[in-house]
Amino acid sequence: MMAAGVICNLGILFYFKYFDFFIESVNAVFGTSFLLKGILLPLGISFFTFQQIGFLVDTYRGEIRECNFLDYALFVSFFPQLIAGPIVNHNEMMPQFGKIGEQKLDWNRFAGGVFLFTLGMVKKVLVADTFGKAVSWGYQNILTLNSIDSLLLMLFYTIQLYFDFSGYCNMAMGLAELFGIKLPINFNSPYKAIDIEDFWKRWHMTLNRFFTKYLYIPLGGNRKGKWKMCRNLLLVFVFSGIWHGAGWTFIIWGALHGVVYVLTRLWILHQQRGEKIKQRSRINKFIGTICTFAFINITWVFFRSETVGQALEIFRHLFTGGIALPAEAMMQSFNLDEFWYVIKLLHLDSLPYSQMYLGGIITTVTMAVVFFAPNADEVAVRFRPKAWNALVTAGLFLWCVLSLSGVSSFLYFNF
Repeated sequence: MMAAGVICNLGILFYFKYFDFFIESVNAVFGTSFLLKGILLPLGISFFTFQQIGFLVDTYRGEIRECNFLDYALFVSFFPQLIAGPIVNHNEMMPQFGKIGEQKLDWNRFAGGVFLFTLGMVKKVLVADTFGKAVSWGYQNILTLNSIDSLLLMLFYTIQLYFDFSGYCNMAMGLAELFGIKLPINFNSPYKAIDIEDFWKRWHMTLNRFFTKYLYIPLGGNRKGKWKMCRNLLLVFVFSGIWHGAGWTFIIWGALHGVVYVLTRLWILHQQRGEKIKQRSRINKFIGTICTFAFINITWVFFRSETVGQALEIFRHLFTGGIALPAEAMMQSFNLDEFWYVIKLLHLDSLPYSQMYLGGIITTVTMAVVFFAPNADEVAVRFRPKAWNALVTAGLFLWCVLSLSGVSSFLYFNF
């Protein structure tokens, strides 16, 4: 029964998410002309499907003794994290659901939830969407990019994706706090990682937890020798790529991360065998962080590109596009009205290359926040309601709402 339930969930996921990709691949390999169905993807199907699979397997293993249908329905459809995670386990949610109606409203916790939700919305609306405009322009005009444009395009998408998805998770956690429910942390400043193994301990943590528990360990984990461990790790990352999207670009992205992750793990094991493990110096950590961040930038190109050819075109322009100032149309995306007014007020718009100023300032400040500032979850833990931070929160909330002038969808809705 457990196997039937898992197969049913995966079958539905395959039909909605991968059927057209499968038909396209068959047509490409065998020269056939089967028609695509153009199936619409139900929002959040990858997330709630994994939660249901986890529930079935845990029940089979005896980790869940009893659960009524109402609690199960709430577990699967709890709206703050239904659409894009985090992926939760029954053992961290069911005890909290059991206390519904038994606790008094904690106003400090409620205020903290509003604050965390607002920080997440700032990340999404004010930061991610701003960089998203530049990214969209870049991908629509790949053939005109020079080397600097291509480099900035890669960096801008790296920033956009981080603030988009982490912003959603902050909003989900904030909303849950309003109901007295605590969701697991899904991000822990991943771009501060000193190697790729460290990165995957910080990025989309609940997805990594799921694959470790329900795929890596059942395959044998690291218990059956070094080479089978490498095989299992590669399979996990390939499946992670497939989970994110139906396309060869996602498979390549997952495989690249898997290969580098395996090499990193082997190097760590080699050091342990030679008893060479020592505390890394600051300079080694700095170099490791820079190299890891560069690798992540490169692989995100496959993650964002619609085809492998499009990704390779960006790399071609990166190395052969020539050195020139960034495209003005790309940098115009950062000239928000509220900031551009200040530029004009100070008469800075008459200076050379004034159209570039805001883009440079916003990118520099954002990178400083990514690498040196505490993350939103750490800030929220220290939050205590006071008059001044109530005004700041209200001001940021209003700014975000007034900035919602167009369609603003989350990137992970696509997955």
